Amino acid sequence: MTLSRRLLFNRLLIVGIILIGVFFRLHQITHLPPGDGFDPAYYGLDALRILDGEWPIYLATNYGREPMFSYLVAVLFLALGPGTLAIHLASAFVAILTIPAVYLVADELFKVGKGGFLRQYGGPLAALILALSYWHLTWSRFSVRAILIPLFVSATIFFLLRGFRKGGSREFAAAGVFLGLSLYTYQLAQLLPLIILLAFLYHAVRRRAFTRQDRRRLLLLFGIAILLCLPLAYYAYTHPGVFNQRISAVYVVDESTSLLAQIRLLLQRGWQVLLMFVIEGDSDEMINLPGRPVFNPFLALFFVAGILLALWRWRRPRYLLLLTWLAIMSAPAVLADQAAMSKRSLGALPGAILLITLAILWPIENWFSRRRRPWAKWALGLYVTIIAGGVLFTAYRTYHDYFIDWGSRPALYTHYQVGVKEIGQYIATLPPEETVYLSPTWGEHASLRLHSGRRDDIRAYNGRNCLVFPQETKTKTTYVVVPAEDQNTLSLLPRYFPQGQTIYEGVLANGAHYFTAYTIPAYAGAHFSPQYPLKANWDNQIQLLGYDLEETNFVDGDTITLNLYYRTLEEMSQDYTVFIHLRGQPDPASGNVVYGQSDREPCFRSYPTSSWQSGEVIRDTFTLTIPPETRAGTYQLATGFYSWPELTRLPLVDTAGAADGEAVILGEVPIVGSP
Repeated sequence: MTLSRRLLFNRLLIVGIILIGVFFRLHQITHLPPGDGFDPAYYGLDALRILDGEWPIYLATNYGREPMFSYLVAVLFLALGPGTLAIHLASAFVAILTIPAVYLVADELFKVGKGGFLRQYGGPLAALILALSYWHLTWSRFSVRAILIPLFVSATIFFLLRGFRKGGSREFAAAGVFLGLSLYTYQLAQLLPLIILLAFLYHAVRRRAFTRQDRRRLLLLFGIAILLCLPLAYYAYTHPGVFNQRISAVYVVDESTSLLAQIRLLLQRGWQVLLMFVIEGDSDEMINLPGRPVFNPFLALFFVAGILLALWRWRRPRYLLLLTWLAIMSAPAVLADQAAMSKRSLGALPGAILLITLAILWPIENWFSRRRRPWAKWALGLYVTIIAGGVLFTAYRTYHDYFIDWGSRPALYTHYQVGVKEIGQYIATLPPEETVYLSPTWGEHASLRLHSGRRDDIRAYNGRNCLVFPQETKTKTTYVVVPAEDQNTLSLLPRYFPQGQTIYEGVLANGAHYFTAYTIPAYAGAHFSPQYPLKANWDNQIQLLGYDLEETNFVDGDTITLNLYYRTLEEMSQDYTVFIHLRGQPDPASGNVVYGQSDREPCFRSYPTSSWQSGEVIRDTFTLTIPPETRAGTYQLATGFYSWPELTRLPLVDTAGAADGEAVILGEVPIVGSP
């Protein structure tokens, strides 16, 4: 084959490999994963902020994030409109670009030496393994900024190796550009400068000299990188503690423990990371078949062989570089907790694939091609057939494990919180002047905000233990309720607002009924009456309307359950805590009159007083356990509000019942207790 034909063949080969990667990363992209979930939706919100005119250098929300992926999502939003598909396509686009990047770095790495097979087929084989990689496929479709790391690490090391080989300044300048930009991708990029410094060291040791030209190249590379990351460095300087708050939040080592315990923990984590590659991977079903290692048995075998081969020939810079790459970029998975190991070690993915490629082609390069005996040709054919079968096996396993096994799991609708997305899309169809209550989904959920058009007036509360409703609706009012999590709201609404009706039943793509929409017309009064009406006023902010107490006789150890009805007199900026006291005669031993107590923010903190709107009624359910061995007698239930942590009680303005300082006496309860 002539040089021109070989060049054409290689180009067609890499185009075909890229198309294979395109198929795996775009196949069923509109519904697998079935939603965006929390983190990907955050990038959508970031993109909308960017399209609104903001130009963030760093994103402080959600524990802090580098902005590059959000800018890419913003570009896709411009082309396709805001939504889940654009977020997934942004990630797929990065993943597809990584395939030729790995081809280039493999081609450059394997050009060193006299062999022909590694030089000719190393790049295409590495690119093909990446295109078929389950590890890369999973994260390319999960759609978070970590997917940028394999691309930028590969591009940086490609230009670095090319600079060592050709000796030109342009290559080192390009490496500096990609290094500087990589710091805007994901925290793992902060380790890339160490790999570059060690690569320069290996290069100098190999030539037994670190020349003036080497110093100029190093200064050029890092000078450009520093220049590009100056805005990020300035942000870190002016926002201390924000830049790496995510790292500090997930750091696995507890410095309060002994050094021996810390070492033992790191060794244990290191062993888990090694197992992740070949035996047992992440258990989180959201991003993996639980326990599936990142490499199937075929790739795992050659991954181990590649490490052993690199250790055997560690004196050669390219082998030592691969080991360094793998070790440094896997270190975050050892040091970090509370996240997938396969995500924390994504920077090691290209290096691991290069080790696999090296192990597959090394026997052809260094054994079969040097044997002149007749059986060697047949052995070579058998070996190539086994390798081809292994590649086909990899393609099959990746497709089956992701699209058939993992992709058909019903729990994905829960993991990716598809129902929250559907609720957001439904709320986006409601008129902006319509009042919307939501239970029990968190109102600030990223997916809800993204798909509702960032609607800021959604009144979200946890209806399992409380109900929030207007005493009289001023506008058309819709309650969006998840029945599986809140039957309380759905049972009370028809009683309190018989004028309303169920107008929509939200059904997910898998056929599951997820939410119900109950609409109340404007100027509808609430039909409710507390079992024990009682008027009390705290500082002209909160009015007590009464309470329910169905049980009236108790024994020690029982739980008292009561519903308190509050009405908001004016909107508040302070979050207050409610206290419920069980009071009796002074204890002979301590003199204390409080025998039981329950303190918490309203609605279990899901609807704090700073969220209460004027004219709203909050029906809140409280429980108080009577301590065992409480003496028989008549006790009082008292309630009030205080601010935390000042413990300053909210004063009573007036009350129609008994009052004790800042507390309202609700009533008496008889307890048949210990004698």
